[in-house]
Amino acid sequence: MKRSKWIWCAHNALREYNQTVLFKKEFEVTRTDGALLQITADSWYRVSVNGKWIHDGPARAYPDHYQYDEHDISAALKKGKNKIEVIARYFGIGTFHQIPQVAGLRAALLVDGQMIGTDSSWQAAPSHAWQQWTPKISIQMEPFEEYDARLEKVLDWQPAVEVKRPGKLVQRNTGLLTQKPRRPVGEPTATRVKKSAPHWCVPVAQLAHGEMIEANFYTSRPVVLGSVLTVRKKQQFDFSSMEWKVSVSGRLLKTGKVTLKPGKHEIRFFCNSFYGHNKELAFPWLNLKGWGEWSVELASACLFLDNDRRWFASFEHAEAKKAERRWQKAIEQYPKGFSTLDRSIEQVFMEDPAAQFTARTEVGMARRAVRSAAGGALGDSAVPVTVTPSPKGDAELCFDFGEQTCGYFEFTIKADEGVIVDLNAVEYITPDGTIQHTLPFNRNGMRYITKKGVNRFTSLKRRSGQYLFVTIRNAKAPVEIKSVRIIESTAPVSPVEMFKSSDPSLNKIWSMSERTLQLCMEDTFTDCPLYEQTLWIGDARNEALYAFAAYGNYDVSARSLELGAQSLDQFPMVGCQVPSSWDCQLPAWSFLWGMQVWEHYFHTGDKRFLKKLWSAVLKNLDGAEQYKDKYGLFSGPLWNLLEWAPIDHDNETVLHNSMLLVGALQAAENCADVLGENATQKKLKTRRNRLIRAINAQWNEEKGSYPDALLDTTGKASVKTCQHTSMLSIMCDVATPRIQKSALNNLLNSPKGMTTIGSPFAMQFMYEALEKAGEYDALLDSIRTKFQPMIDVGASTVWEMFAGSDFDTLGFPTRSHCHAWASSPIWFLTRIVLGIRQTDAGGKAFEISPWISGLKHASGAMATPKGPVHVDWRIKGKKLQITIAAPTGAKVEFIRNASMKGLCVIPAE
Repeated sequence: MKRSKWIWCAHNALREYNQTVLFKKEFEVTRTDGALLQITADSWYRVSVNGKWIHDGPARAYPDHYQYDEHDISAALKKGKNKIEVIARYFGIGTFHQIPQVAGLRAALLVDGQMIGTDSSWQAAPSHAWQQWTPKISIQMEPFEEYDARLEKVLDWQPAVEVKRPGKLVQRNTGLLTQKPRRPVGEPTATRVKKSAPHWCVPVAQLAHGEMIEANFYTSRPVVLGSVLTVRKKQQFDFSSMEWKVSVSGRLLKTGKVTLKPGKHEIRFFCNSFYGHNKELAFPWLNLKGWGEWSVELASACLFLDNDRRWFASFEHAEAKKAERRWQKAIEQYPKGFSTLDRSIEQVFMEDPAAQFTARTEVGMARRAVRSAAGGALGDSAVPVTVTPSPKGDAELCFDFGEQTCGYFEFTIKADEGVIVDLNAVEYITPDGTIQHTLPFNRNGMRYITKKGVNRFTSLKRRSGQYLFVTIRNAKAPVEIKSVRIIESTAPVSPVEMFKSSDPSLNKIWSMSERTLQLCMEDTFTDCPLYEQTLWIGDARNEALYAFAAYGNYDVSARSLELGAQSLDQFPMVGCQVPSSWDCQLPAWSFLWGMQVWEHYFHTGDKRFLKKLWSAVLKNLDGAEQYKDKYGLFSGPLWNLLEWAPIDHDNETVLHNSMLLVGALQAAENCADVLGENATQKKLKTRRNRLIRAINAQWNEEKGSYPDALLDTTGKASVKTCQHTSMLSIMCDVATPRIQKSALNNLLNSPKGMTTIGSPFAMQFMYEALEKAGEYDALLDSIRTKFQPMIDVGASTVWEMFAGSDFDTLGFPTRSHCHAWASSPIWFLTRIVLGIRQTDAGGKAFEISPWISGLKHASGAMATPKGPVHVDWRIKGKKLQITIAAPTGAKVEFIRNASMKGLCVIPAE
């Protein structure tokens, strides 16, 4: 890559929002073997060689540690002339995955003794087919994908321009994602939906702040939209909105409803939502007839932009409040202090196809309008199908992929020019047919506008769901859908062995958990494949354990840890989601990162990588040291969350933070021991013991619990108690033997009024505490109880929330139906039912002690760096027959336990 250059398109500004640029280069070779392509881009690329799709990338990375991918393209080359083509996108706005810097592509092709690097000899052209002015998919993701095939040949090829961009590149250190075609199962359902006008939204934060590379809550939007509405006859208008204040002829409306006489009326819309993560606000009035030209104005004196490190949910931000008060005063004093913005109408009003899908109205079935290719009823064939237009409404086909998946939409459609094809994926449809739409959290779809003839397309964005809705709009002649599929794209992992037992529910729970974990693994662990696809550091700690056990995968854990360490360049403690344009600190996640460092070493035995992270481990703990209250507890105006249960966490001193800090200190002591850092180990132990004493001083004997927090207002203990402090006190070895007895009782029999565990994420720690206390039956009973509702509704993956959670799921069982923080059964069924527990670093030694718990048989394996450790046991009468297979050189010790009482243990025949 050293002799290649960063390049971009001469027609495009380097920091403009949502650009898509095409690149190409022709070259000749006499030999094709051993051809390597190294490539990266800010923010995204897709590369093809001789028309064959090679891959997408790059992996997520901080700007100062940017990565390139390496592809073996020998099989795609031919002797003689060849062509490499790249689609590159620059998002031009912050996400939870990227911090865009400047548009650019960089590549080097090493083949036939030559290096063909990106430079001004490459050709570049802006793509007009990929629409530029679209809303963001979500606060976490890039702009929405919309493609107009009518414009794909409108290309002005010019020599690429070389771009200066500082910083070195390093090679990607995780596996490339898979490309597995998945087809729908069965026949699609065909529905007729009411034809509807376009839906619009306004990117208020972008209008206010221009080239905005951030994703913070504290981003003001002092924006006003204005136009003249010509009214033909007297009528009432409803401009009611939570997001907009409206004035008519200079008078602010109180309710939003107004009756206007015939004539011209000056209307102003003031952004009422001054802050928020939602960067685009719905604007439902653009379709009204009679609007004149639109103007955009900005109150510059009210502009405010800051990070979210001081947590907004609980703590006032004085400067932000001042800016908001200035804005409210400016609205009342309009037009004083406002300046006009020069923006094209398409930059102000962005069409929102996802909102149009969400607002769909069914008008009946469309079976007569949708026929198989043979002309028969739809049930004769899933695809291809022909859709006949009808004045009754638009045709909508729902394809079921049988289970949750994540990947690229791919389709072939034959149609006239100008047909609108909307594709939207969802995870769940209720038994009565109610769709769980993904808005307002995520625009989980795309729009395609056809050219005349055959249209073949593979989307640029990985999306997730089980059901894919294909809506045909604006058709005037039959449309043939020749094929629909999803190219599944995940980390290249597969389980070393499936868990099996005499309990079908446990088997199903394990397989659901494993499927979920696979869908939540990319170049890093991610929380969920639909709503965010974000590396949350706390989630990654838990998911790493599951991946160790199920797959023996360590590179995704290592990359997640590495990105956490690099976040310390901008934060005092490890960031909570990285790399990201959202600046916030969640201490519990910082401490879980420290625990994962030790666990990664323990499972891999990789001392070299541990040394690489060691300085970051100490820096993370030093950062925590600055946040101490007078009692010696961790305390700070940060996002002091552990989970969504109603813990009293809106205070600076929250007890669970201090307990997890104890866990991080203990992990660091273990690391210091391995690295021979004896003096550091001693200092860490002193800090840990001091913190333990401070925590246990808060134990309330009368309540038999720790308080949730110390209140900011009084400094006194919160009256609220929760299971979380009890479980973490056991898990992190905080509780004294006397306290531990009461803490364990809180887990097994929570007192009335105590906040209980709300999410599968926190349940991981509950199960760790129960395992440590030897309460294996309670642990397994909980798994059966908590996960059974997912089985009952036919889920293929495990959920973000347990059924009945306090989290507002809008009437559905959960928000995300695929969330790997819920995959804890992988870990605990392996450790408890199979009884496989590693006892030495790097998979050198294991204890095997299966817990029978009423089962008749069980089998499975735990992956290790040296190979899987397999256990197969079954009860035959009074005999426990067991087979154990371990890698050569690994020490294995079988240990009897209380569940085997009365059984004779013998090797299996």
